[in-house]
Amino acid sequence: MKTILDFFANNFETCIWLAVILVALIPTLESKIAIPFAMSSLIWGANALPAWQAFLFAFIGSMLPSYFALLAGRFIRRHTTGFVSEKLKKRYSSKAMKLEKEGSTFKKYAILCSFVALPIPLTGVWTGSLIAGMSSLKKGWSMLAITIGAIISSGLITLLCTVFESSITYILLASLIIIISFLAIDFLINIIHSFRKKQNDTPKENKTKKFSIKNFKLKIKKQKDLA
Repeated sequence: MKTILDFFANNFETCIWLAVILVALIPTLESKIAIPFAMSSLIWGANALPAWQAFLFAFIGSMLPSYFALLAGRFIRRHTTGFVSEKLKKRYSSKAMKLEKEGSTFKKYAILCSFVALPIPLTGVWTGSLIAGMSSLKKGWSMLAITIGAIISSGLITLLCTVFESSITYILLASLIIIISFLAIDFLINIIHSFRKKQNDTPKENKTKKFSIKNFKLKIKKQKDLA
């Protein structure tokens, strides 16, 4: 961790805004990490960004990939090829289907906005954009909902860091630990699901093989009888 922080402090001292945008570009991290990162005096010392600049650059960085992620979701929904796209479709298509089952059109966009606005792990601009892309929601309205959600999320985190200004470094570290923990748990859950699915599929495969061998033997026997 110290090595990473030293890397940013040594290489982005004169362009902290760029470092903030780069961190905000990263899926899952986004403004949740970028804002306390920008305002941390432990990393930047007296050059730490004020709240409004941290908000602005984190928001810009988190929104930059949004439209491209939405288009990627559209592409994956129509053309599922390759390991990565199959995994993404499997992960987000169910959420997109749940979103589409909601009542009114306004409610669908409100839920999408709320999903992006919640500053918790496994939510945010990247995830919301992919879900919107895999649904039948209109791109323009989806981008508006995602933008409003990103503003709310960035605003909440900026407010938290402003109120607890003396504890920004602890907020940053706690946020990183929570995100890493959630990702690790999510990874383990996926492994367990895959393992169970493989175990459930194995008896079916064995049964199919036995059935095929039995049919093959019967076919040979019929040929002998005909001969």
